[in-house]
Amino acid sequence: MRRQIKYVFMLAVLIYSAVAAQQPDHSADGLLLQLKKSKEDTVSVNLLLQLSEHYFKKASGGTKYLDSALVYEHAAEQLSKKLNYPKGIGNSYEQLSKILHVQNNTAQARQFADKAIEIFKAHNFFLELGYAYYDLSGYYSINNADELTERIRIVEELSFPAFQKSGSTLKEADILKELGDLVQLTGNYSKALSVLHRSLQLYQSIKHPNLEDICDLLGTVYSVTGNNEQALKYGLLAVKAAASINDTTIQLATIFNRIGSTYSRMKKYNAAYDYFQKALYVAKKYNSTETIVLLSSKISRTLIALNKPQEALEILQEAQQKYPSKDIYSQLYLTASFLITYKELRQYQQAQKYCDQLLAISKRLDKYEPDQSEAQYPVTEFYLATHQYELARKHLAGTDTFYKAIQSPLELNHNHYLWFKLDSIQGNYLGAITHYQLYKMLSDSLLNETTSNHIEQLQIAFETQKKDQDIKMLENASKLQQNKLSQANQTRNWVIGAVILLLIIIGLQANNSWIRQQANKKLKAQQKEIEKKNLALQHLVTEKEWLIKEIHHRVKNNFHTVSGLLATQSQYLKTDEAIEAVSESHHRIQAMSLIHQKLYQSENLSAIYMPDYVYELADYLRDSFNIRKSVQFNLQIEPIALNLSHSIPLGLILNEAITNSIKYAFPGNKNGTINISLKYKSERNLLLTISDDGVGLRQDPATPVPQSMGMKLMYGLSEDIDGKFSISGYNGTAISLEFIYDG
Repeated sequence: MRRQIKYVFMLAVLIYSAVAAQQPDHSADGLLLQLKKSKEDTVSVNLLLQLSEHYFKKASGGTKYLDSALVYEHAAEQLSKKLNYPKGIGNSYEQLSKILHVQNNTAQARQFADKAIEIFKAHNFFLELGYAYYDLSGYYSINNADELTERIRIVEELSFPAFQKSGSTLKEADILKELGDLVQLTGNYSKALSVLHRSLQLYQSIKHPNLEDICDLLGTVYSVTGNNEQALKYGLLAVKAAASINDTTIQLATIFNRIGSTYSRMKKYNAAYDYFQKALYVAKKYNSTETIVLLSSKISRTLIALNKPQEALEILQEAQQKYPSKDIYSQLYLTASFLITYKELRQYQQAQKYCDQLLAISKRLDKYEPDQSEAQYPVTEFYLATHQYELARKHLAGTDTFYKAIQSPLELNHNHYLWFKLDSIQGNYLGAITHYQLYKMLSDSLLNETTSNHIEQLQIAFETQKKDQDIKMLENASKLQQNKLSQANQTRNWVIGAVILLLIIIGLQANNSWIRQQANKKLKAQQKEIEKKNLALQHLVTEKEWLIKEIHHRVKNNFHTVSGLLATQSQYLKTDEAIEAVSESHHRIQAMSLIHQKLYQSENLSAIYMPDYVYELADYLRDSFNIRKSVQFNLQIEPIALNLSHSIPLGLILNEAITNSIKYAFPGNKNGTINISLKYKSERNLLLTISDDGVGLRQDPATPVPQSMGMKLMYGLSEDIDGKFSISGYNGTAISLEFIYDG
C-alpha cells in the first residue's frame, strides 16, 4: 500500500511536469515546488487538492486538464487515507464529485458528494460541510421551477446553517448573497431583499472591502420591484464600492447600465444618458460587441426622449458600422431603435425598411420569447404614425395573444392604450372606451402592486434597522457586564483587607445601590416601552398622511386623465357648440383638480388655503383665454382655509363666474377689471363676490337673468352649501354668495 501511494504521488508530480513544460503556469509551479519540499503529511494533501482545483478551474470541460485534476485528487485521497486524515478524505471526495459532475457522470458524482457530507457531519467540519452542501445544490437547475425550489432549500436549510456553525462571518455573508440571488429568480422579491440585506449587514460587520456585488444585486432586485429610489441608491453604492477597490472590469458596464435604466424609468434622461455613456466606454474598452450594441440602442432612445433624434441616428449608425454583430438579439435591439428613430425623424420610407427587417427578425425568435416585445411596440406605433390602421389592428391582435401567453400585465396594459388610440382615430368610440377602461384598471392594479412592494420593502428596512439596534444594545450590555465584573474583582480585593465594620457598611451601601439600580431599570424599561409605542403611533400617523396624499394625488391624476380624454375627443368634434362645451368642462375639471393638487402638496390634508387657490385658478384662466394684457384681476382674499365640501363648490362657482366675465363682459378685446373678494361678514358668515366692469347681463331691470347651464350650476352649487346666491347685471355683472362656515 505504501509503495502504491508513493507511485500515485510521483505520477502526479510527473504528469504536472509534462503539462507545465507545454503550458507554463507560475501558480502551478509554485504549488509543485512546495509539494516537492513537503513530507507525506496533511500539508501535502492540501497542496495536492489545490493543484487538482487549479486544473479543474482551468479545464472548462477540456479532457486534458480534467485528467490532471483527477490524478491530483486521487493522490490526495490515497495520502489522506494513509494518514487517517478525515478532512482530507472528505475534501478529496468533494473534489472528485465536482470533476465527475463536469464529466456528466451525475450518479457517481452524487455518491461521492454524499460520502463527503457524511464525513464532514461525523467530525463537525462545518466550514467544509457548508461548501459540500452548496456544491450539492448545483446539481439542481435554476431553469426548472421544482429543481430551483430544491436548490434553494439545500442552500437555505443545509449550507447556510453549516456556515453559521463554522463561525466564518464571511462565508455566512457569501451564502446569504447566493441565497438572495436564487430567491429573486422565483419572484419572491420581499424575501430576496430581506436575505440580501442580512448579507450586507454581515459584510459590513467585518468591514469587508468588496461590497460591489451585493450592492449591485440589491439594486437589481429593487429595480425589478419598481422601487427606483432604492435601486438608484444601491446602484450608486455599487459604483462607490467598485471605485474603492479600483475595479475596472466589464462588470462596471453592467452597473452603469442598470443605473442609467433606473434614471430613464424616473424620466431623468440627462442623468440616464451620462451613465449609459459611462457603460458604453467600458464596453468599448473590452470590445464587447453585444453590450456596445445594446447600450447604443438605449442611448439612442434616451436622446429621442431628450428631443435629439438626429444625434440618436448618428449613435446607431456608428454602432452598425463599427460593431456588426451576428447575434440575433443585438440585431433585434438595433433594428428596433432604427425604426423608432426614423419614425421620430418622420423619414417613413427608411422606417418602413427597418419595420420589415424587425418583423423578419421576430419570426426567427421563439413564438413566446419575452424579447419579442422589443419588436411589438415600435411596429405598432409606426403603423399608427403612417396611418396603416388595418396593419396596426392586425398587429395589435397578435401582440394581445403574445402578452397574455407570457403573462406580462405591464406590456398588455400598454397594448390596451394603443388599442384606445387606434379606436379613437377610426371613430370606434365604444371600443376606445372599453380599452381605456381596461388600461386604467391594469394601471391601478400595477400601481397597487408596486405600492404594496414598497410597503413590504419599508417593513424589511424597519426590521433590519431594529436588528441593528438590538445588536448594539447587546454589545453595550456585554460591555456593561464586563465593567461590572472588573469592578467586582477590585471590590473583592479591597474588602479582604478591610475591617468587619467597613464590610457591613459596604454591604448596606451595595444593597442600597442594588435597590436604586432595580428602580432605575424598571423606569428605563417603562420609558423604552413608552418610546416604542410613540414611535409606532408616529409611524401609523405618517403612513396615514402618506396614504391620504396618495389618494388626492391619484384623484388629481384621474382628473388630468379625464381632461386629456376631453382634449382628445375635441379633436373629433365638428360643431363650435360641442367644442365650446368640451372646453368649459375642461376648465371645470381643472378647477376641481387644482383643489386635490393643493391638498397633496400641503401639510394640511383636510383644508384648502383659499388665497393660494384663488390666485392659481385666476392665473390658469387668464392663461387659458390669453387675456393677460386686456383684463386685470383685483383679488382680495382673506386668509381663509375651507374643507373639501366647501372648497369644491366655491371653486366651480369661481370658475363659472370668471369664465363668463372673460367671455362676455368685454367684447372686442375691451380692457377691463374682474374683482374677486372672499371675506368674513361675521364670525361664522363668509361672503364671496365676483364682479366686473363690463357690459353687464341686461339693459332692462325687468328682464330676467338668462338661465344658462353655468347659471344653473352656480345656483345648484350654492344650494349645496346652504348659501344665498344673487346676481345683478347693471354697470357690469356682480355675483355674490353668502354662506355659513363652521370650520
